[in-house]
Amino acid sequence: MIYAQWLDMVERFGERELTQLSDRDDTGEINPAVLTRAIDDATAFVDSYIGRVYKLPLLGCAKPATVPGAAVVYAVPPVLTRMVCDLARYYLHDQLADEKHEVVRRHITATQDLKNIAEGKTQLTCPWGGPPGEAINADPLVDEQAYHSFAPRQINDDSLRGFA
Repeated sequence: MIYAQWLDMVERFGERELTQLSDRDDTGEINPAVLTRAIDDATAFVDSYIGRVYKLPLLGCAKPATVPGAAVVYAVPPVLTRMVCDLARYYLHDQLADEKHEVVRRHITATQDLKNIAEGKTQLTCPWGGPPGEAINADPLVDEQAYHSFAPRQINDDSLRGFA
């Protein structure tokens, strides 16, 4: 599943900024190879955390059908789009040392969010409900009832005789 595309980056950060960050040949346009590489690197980084919780490739969030009888459409969890865009933007910057810089803060936040998901502290959610994919450590009895049978206790005066 592709978590983010060029359009997502342009909508969030603007064509001007992305041109400045990716135009290595002074063409005055977004360099497709540079931007694609940053998105691919960010996606791989996200998968390295998400893959600890969900089977990859991630299925996505099942969107409710707008027309009765229509096929189920799967969409990227919006939080992953945000994280990939923030990480890719960080990768496009050559030199960022100041932790107060917005790009660095977003990178740190996205990385911490991914760690929390991987460690089970938070969950990756879908805006329409349901899971975004198949969990790796899914408990097969989550929605099942477990039945146990135990022998009745045989405690009476006779069975306790001899214990002090």
